[in-house]
Amino acid sequence: SYVVLGFAPYWNLKKLSGESLESITHFAYFNLHLNGDGTIYTKINRREEDPGYTNYKRLLSGTTNRGTRPLIITFMPESQTALTSSISSLASRQKTIQTILDVVKESGAGGVNIDYEPLGDTPPSLRDNFTLFIKELRSQLPINHHSLSISTYASSAIKPRIWDLAALAPHTDYFVIMSYDYTMPGSTIAGPNSPLRGSGDLFEHDIVKNISEITKLIPSTKVLLGIPFYGYQWDTVDSSKYSPSESKGVTASLERIQSMLDDKTLEMVWDRNTLTPYGIASESGQTSQIYFENPDSMRLKIQFVKSARLGGIAIWALGYEGSGSWVWPVINELNK
Repeated sequence: SYVVLGFAPYWNLKKLSGESLESITHFAYFNLHLNGDGTIYTKINRREEDPGYTNYKRLLSGTTNRGTRPLIITFMPESQTALTSSISSLASRQKTIQTILDVVKESGAGGVNIDYEPLGDTPPSLRDNFTLFIKELRSQLPINHHSLSISTYASSAIKPRIWDLAALAPHTDYFVIMSYDYTMPGSTIAGPNSPLRGSGDLFEHDIVKNISEITKLIPSTKVLLGIPFYGYQWDTVDSSKYSPSESKGVTASLERIQSMLDDKTLEMVWDRNTLTPYGIASESGQTSQIYFENPDSMRLKIQFVKSARLGGIAIWALGYEGSGSWVWPVINELNK
């Protein structure tokens, strides 16, 4: 069977549906932050507790419904400085690993997801330290029923940054490929969030290209394809495909997009180049475009997972789908 890993960010925990908890195979709580010294980041300031830590405690208390699926805890550095410091030496790595092991024991988690996302260029020494960190963590993490996954950018095979995929593969059960954000807020044009294909003059990457590159370095069965439950909206010059943007761009959940489709304020168009839909809206003379997922584009991604013999999918994020009745039947096709 294929893995259906559902990321549940702390800000969406009240939006989780029973259908979503039944459709996933693993529940990934997002997230606990790590300090540079390897301890849990618990306080934003003297008075305010970190919401990731607050909701983790609620998860432990049983006040948050996560269903019966195995629990995965995601760990992320609280800053770029913490990212480097937490793995820069044997001592710091061991402290970080001990913190993770303590959380696993305390929560009864069945696995760990490591989400270290460096900004800018990554020195080889940091990449080597990250590989050592994963190797040392795997050696100390209980093997039975405890998985270790790493979240990586879709371009990680050609722009490795912190991820030496080939070196990490022997110590990693799954790689969560964040196959979205191909066009992000701040882009000069409106464009696809998660294009299955279509790279060329306008777009350097697409999913098929990236996964082909990744699976040359790691076994395909260790790849979890990222499935976005959101898109991005831009004010644009006109309604033409990939129109120049006139705004930075904002996130649009599937729930909001479905609401716009239902009240007919969004006209849906199919982009044959990227095999994704986009929507056109007009209000007070301003044209907007939203690039997102619909049943057709998501079904094509599910079919790609099967044809490429990947390990499954990773959903970002539970709660963004709203009451969209089409989402879970399509996701459930993966294991039929």
